[in-house]
Amino acid sequence: MNDANDILNNLGKNPFSGLGINVISLFKAPIVIILIGNLLFSALLFLRSRILADTFESSNNKVIKMIVSSYLVLTVIGSIVTVLFLLIG
Repeated sequence: MNDANDILNNLGKNPFSGLGINVISLFKAPIVIILIGNLLFSALLFLRSRILADTFESSNNKVIKMIVSSYLVLTVIGSIVTVLFLLIG
């Protein structure tokens, strides 16, 4: 008799209520992949600018190296902070 009462009590409920998949958890993996791609892009930009700056003599070489180096550092710091926010949220 107890089983019949449990079946009747659960008639209106969602059978998939225990799965708990929300939209935010679905977007975490693609955001991490995009962040890794952004880090690889900034590393390649850094290497490319170093090669070009060493190949051609110009008065702006040090400025370009500084800009690209700061971009690389800011990208790494920003990506770490973003991943931490993803893990917390």
